[in-house]
Amino acid sequence: MKKILGIFRGFPGLGRVVAGVSLLETLRDDYVCDIRVISYLQGKKYLESLGYTDLPEVSSMDFCSIGLLPTNKVGVYIHSTIREFMPDTIIIDGEPLILQSIKISYPDIKVVTLLNPSDVYNPTNDKDAMDYFNALYSLSDLAIVHGLRHIAKDSRYKNFISINTIIRNEIMTIKNIPTNNIYYILGGGTVNVDHQFEYSTLRIGELCQKAAALLPQYTMHIVCACKNTFKELSENYYCNNVKLYADIISAQIYYGEACLIITRSGRNTLSELSYLGIPAISFVSGCKYRKVEQTNNINDLNIPTIMPASLEITTKDFAELCLSMINKKTDCYLQYGNDIAIENILQL
Repeated sequence: MKKILGIFRGFPGLGRVVAGVSLLETLRDDYVCDIRVISYLQGKKYLESLGYTDLPEVSSMDFCSIGLLPTNKVGVYIHSTIREFMPDTIIIDGEPLILQSIKISYPDIKVVTLLNPSDVYNPTNDKDAMDYFNALYSLSDLAIVHGLRHIAKDSRYKNFISINTIIRNEIMTIKNIPTNNIYYILGGGTVNVDHQFEYSTLRIGELCQKAAALLPQYTMHIVCACKNTFKELSENYYCNNVKLYADIISAQIYYGEACLIITRSGRNTLSELSYLGIPAISFVSGCKYRKVEQTNNINDLNIPTIMPASLEITTKDFAELCLSMINKKTDCYLQYGNDIAIENILQL
């Protein structure tokens, strides 16, 4: 039986977790692999919601802006897990330092890295930073770049494929039956973020609260996925057709019944919405790096059921935009990349 370990960065949102978990569960269920998974912060919450237990607790000393530090407590936990489990393959997303550490200590273990297209090619980011990231990611035995655009093979990598977005397995089973419910989905992206990103989160939440008063026939659900955001928005005045959620809720709920989704322009959420054909309003927000990536995502997708919006939009215009987009449903626009990813992992 093949053993596979997944290590996924758990912040600021779930973009580095959901694809890897879906691959692991497919390998377990369809190919009888023995799997284990490690994540932390928001990723830990997500895994616990799926029934995974005994995940490590992290402190601020365990990670930096680019992920876990290999030499602190959780880094030691990862190396202990590898020695005890002895995996044949390790799948890593968003942890360049851990990837490097593993290839130093266990050069014979096959390592797969999951990448966003912007991890490999992003001319708006600092060139030296990009060279550093690529040098670490290219230590992998297989790089799977997945997202809304394909990029050319990078010669620094041994084995490199660029495919469509890997989406969560549970998304494939959802059938959207629209009701009078609008959902603002944060996806857990408010942990360890800069001030601009936090501000934009609250700004969109406040827009939703105010617009609900102009949309009395609809219920506005705001899924904060963060207790701080929940607390801030709870202190505002809002009408009876607004519901706030402090924690992550099941995609089966919000994708199953939403007549409209309000979100950011992240790769995973846009891919899911495109696959399901659910209308959405998508905000580009955060620091310059995030704004460029999110703008590219919207432009690359370019479908009529997902409309971009500015943080400067007025409440009245936002409510009118919601009404114009509600039930604007079409067929699936996206072919997912899961099958190609699994095929290449099994060939290692």
